Amino acid sequence: AHRSPKDHGPTMSDHIVLKVAMMCSGCSGAVERVLGKMEGVQSFDVNLETQKVTVVGTATLAQVMDTIAKTGKAVEIWSD
Repeated sequence: AHRSPKDHGPTMSDHIVLKVAMMCSGCSGAVERVLGKMEGVQSFDVNLETQKVTVVGTATLAQVMDTIAKTGKAVEIWSD
């Protein structure tokens, strides 16, 4: 199987999926605020119910985890 050229574009946007300990809408709101201001983030989805945060963009995993950690929330890589 060969990949189409669009799989490897110059703008590699990664999907980063994290588990963030969010207890209330205030918690998820804080995470949304820092991600919204972060460079290299094209879009993100914060799901309070599943505590799942998905980030799309050029920011690295370390940068995203560091940014979310600044809100005081426990953050770890999502494992299925």
